[in-house]
Amino acid sequence: MLKTIITSAITYSSTAIDLLIILMLFFAKIKDKKGIRDIYIGQFLGSDVLILVSLFFAFILHYVPDKRLLGLLGIIPIFLGLKALIFGDSDGEKMANKELNSNNKMNLIRTLMFITIVSCGADNIGLFVPYFISLTPLNLVITLIVFLIMIFLLVFVAQKMANVPTIGAILEKYSRWFIGFVYIFIGGSVLIENGSIQFIINLFK
Repeated sequence: MLKTIITSAITYSSTAIDLLIILMLFFAKIKDKKGIRDIYIGQFLGSDVLILVSLFFAFILHYVPDKRLLGLLGIIPIFLGLKALIFGDSDGEKMANKELNSNNKMNLIRTLMFITIVSCGADNIGLFVPYFISLTPLNLVITLIVFLIMIFLLVFVAQKMANVPTIGAILEKYSRWFIGFVYIFIGGSVLIENGSIQFIINLFK
């Protein structure tokens, strides 16, 4: 159980670095209680949508009879990890700055949901689906609980760090390495645990 909790926390954290920077941008500008509440709600709803979509795909793919084929989904996190290491781009941060600098009145809940889903959707689903598939039902429940706690901690930490701009700069500078290596590690673990590497080798014999 402890291993599942730790792995789940690390898995979610690897997808949350960009969101942490985005949330800090919002908290740095929005100080009223209603605005802060809306940021929390918007982030929870956006993240929950991505988790539910990942669960749906994991449920469908779970019926694939050969687990070695399922393990090939581990290639997706590896690809995303390499992408983060090479390019290290953050479309979500650009979207957040655009919204914050706009003269139009924002609906914070809708804005945070939109930015979370659009900027993180592919990465989160690409990582969560193969990870969810590798879990037992009990470990999946534990993972979902950990994810919900991590969503709250993400927003809470962003709120507290918003007034320390140097931290945001450090995160932006080094996040690509953390994200990249964790994605590659998780993808490799999925390949190994499902015997997919040997399956790939046998294809070329």
